[in-house]
Amino acid sequence: MDLMPLKNTWELIPGKTALVVVDMQRAFIDAGAPMEISSLRELVPRFNELASVCRRLEIPVIFVQMTNRPDLSDIGLRYDVRPLNLDNELEMIGGRRGVDFCDGLEIRGEDYVVPKIRYSAFIPGSSNLEPLLRGLGRDRFIICGICTDICVATTTMDAMMLGFKVFVVADLTATLSEERQRVSLEVIDRHFARVMSLEQIKKELLLGET
Repeated sequence: MDLMPLKNTWELIPGKTALVVVDMQRAFIDAGAPMEISSLRELVPRFNELASVCRRLEIPVIFVQMTNRPDLSDIGLRYDVRPLNLDNELEMIGGRRGVDFCDGLEIRGEDYVVPKIRYSAFIPGSSNLEPLLRGLGRDRFIICGICTDICVATTTMDAMMLGFKVFVVADLTATLSEERQRVSLEVIDRHFARVMSLEQIKKELLLGET
């Protein structure tokens, strides 16, 4: 018996879509930060551009913010391989500048800020991103930010497993090397999400605008 072809439902529909911006914080972007990815500093205006388009289309804009308690009681195992420099104010620990969103990133009063304590924003106990999206009636979201192969990837993978359709903005993500970026996007595009450029995202979102 022939299988019925599945209908392609991976479309950006403004009324069903949110924008999720991951970890655009000083700990990754400021000069001298523990995991500095300097290439993203010049891209901040393009993040603002995408957020502006989404607000105009009444697409919720959500900023995910990695943070941990000052006593490190909720930090888990992830820093076993990269010990914290407790003398560096740009570490991502509550009360330090590293937790703050980077300079120039525009966050409006109507936007949402979602703290998380694990790489993925969707595993139980990490954040309230899943109930927020479901409460907003959004079954799909655009994702961008840092790091492509760590927080962006794990959030994307877990979201897809939970039934969300995810659209990764390839040129508004970055990680610690070009090779890691390339491989991460290939895996994500093949198995977990639809990988698109910023221009492709904008074109599809604005397709129905008059």
